[in-house]
Amino acid sequence: MAPQWSIEGYAAQVGVRPGDVLELCISTAPAARYRIQIYRLGWYDGAGARRVAELPLAGGDLQGMPREVPDPDPQTGLCIAGWPVTDRIAIGGDWVSGIYIARLVLTSGKHAGTMAFVPFVVRPRRDTRQAILVQAGVNTAQAYNHWGGRSLYPSNSRDQAAAVKVSFDRPYAAWRWANPNSRWPFTWDYQLVRFLERHGYDVGYTTDVDTHREPWSLVGHDLIMTAGHDEYWTPEMNYALLDALKYGSNLACMGANTIYWQARYEDRERTLVQYRHAGRDPEHDPARKTIRFRDLRPRRPECELLGVQYQGGITAAGLPPRHYRVAPEIADDPWMQGTGFEPGDELHGLVGYEWDGLQPGWEPNQLQVFFHYEGDVANADAVRHRLPSGALVFATGTMQFAWGLDDWGFPGHVDPRLQRFMHNALAELVQPSVAGQPARA
Repeated sequence: MAPQWSIEGYAAQVGVRPGDVLELCISTAPAARYRIQIYRLGWYDGAGARRVAELPLAGGDLQGMPREVPDPDPQTGLCIAGWPVTDRIAIGGDWVSGIYIARLVLTSGKHAGTMAFVPFVVRPRRDTRQAILVQAGVNTAQAYNHWGGRSLYPSNSRDQAAAVKVSFDRPYAAWRWANPNSRWPFTWDYQLVRFLERHGYDVGYTTDVDTHREPWSLVGHDLIMTAGHDEYWTPEMNYALLDALKYGSNLACMGANTIYWQARYEDRERTLVQYRHAGRDPEHDPARKTIRFRDLRPRRPECELLGVQYQGGITAAGLPPRHYRVAPEIADDPWMQGTGFEPGDELHGLVGYEWDGLQPGWEPNQLQVFFHYEGDVANADAVRHRLPSGALVFATGTMQFAWGLDDWGFPGHVDPRLQRFMHNALAELVQPSVAGQPARA
């Protein structure tokens, strides 16, 4: 078995546009040669990806060398690799917006054939607007990434000591040692991508970092989708989403535990900051403390926007799968037409790894519950409601919802009834809303 550091790397940008240059920082230990293969993820007749570029184009392979793995900062836990740029990839003007993978492959030495992955997003061209814009939660992936010894969680940090700052300037931990939440985009996002692209939806992709940098980039898309585990949001991201909903977009939250922690950036959005406790955070402005949105003053609970919110529902090791059931008195809803669903029908194993439920006393107006799980720890609900602006909001209430749309990686969950439901939902969600008016009669 090759050691986890035999080849690894990271990108200097989480999101690029056609015509940009992607910079990679790559280490091989020991020194060895390697190649870079760039794939766009999608359906592609079931292949799941298409190769769009390879380096080098001709001649011998690239020469790698070992780079330092610095110790985390003793006060904050921050670990910045700080490696030099080793390779530059020209993003073609014709590259389609999507989630991409740079596959790093060792071609010499005793570990030849070993691979590592560097994910990144190609965003839409500035002069285009897709019907659907999918936002990838790279903040959350880095929050769980423990490369260098620290993540924002004690469970996978050295000596059980969590960091309060994590850097984007470091690789993701090797797959077999990585927390599933840092195996972005394969654990929660890839199944949604495959479903959308298999059925030809007009879709573009961005990241939460890019939403923070360019909040106006959300405006103009009929539907904004948050994919998978999208837990850490800056206030700028939150206000950007609210503005987009105000000016005609709808929202589909395709995961759970979304917009849970208010975070902030340092170092030009290359460091994510999360203290979790207001008293520990040195930030003086109480509105920018890195605590839960629901604990801010005034409170900003997630359920006001999403209809549901995280209430402690999390999968524990060794427990049986949890199942959604079709809610009663739902059969006549247009989103249920042609699905074959009957009240009480089971959707196998879709509740987890974390899930959201209704918050008593905070239920939004015009609420419709489609699927419900009655849990010992917490309930889960998939809901639809309409904001006062007219924007339509759908929240799946569970991270594993997309496993029911496509069976890559987690077979036994895909459900044709749920696929039909999602097509029905998208038929309405991609209709632009009108400020103050329903999106459709």
